Amino acid sequence: AMAHGRPVVATAVGGLPDAIADGETGLLVPPGDPAALRAAIERLLGDADLRLRLGTAARAHVETELSWTAATSALVSLYEQNVHG
Repeated sequence: AMAHGRPVVATAVGGLPDAIADGETGLLVPPGDPAALRAAIERLLGDADLRLRLGTAARAHVETELSWTAATSALVSLYEQNVHG
């Protein structure tokens, strides 16, 4: 969804907080809190400007930080650090 410029609502578990900056690239809610999940979804549905802002930022984040190019660059950098000390 983020790669297509869609804002996301997710629970703050596992690696999701590493991929989603709450209030910047999506909305994170506490796990096991259906009321917070509902409120976040309603917030997005009721605010077109917020959807656009989060979606645009999410897409940019994926393109710069989570793309294959970014992952490859990070891996090459890691190898270079270990080979060259």
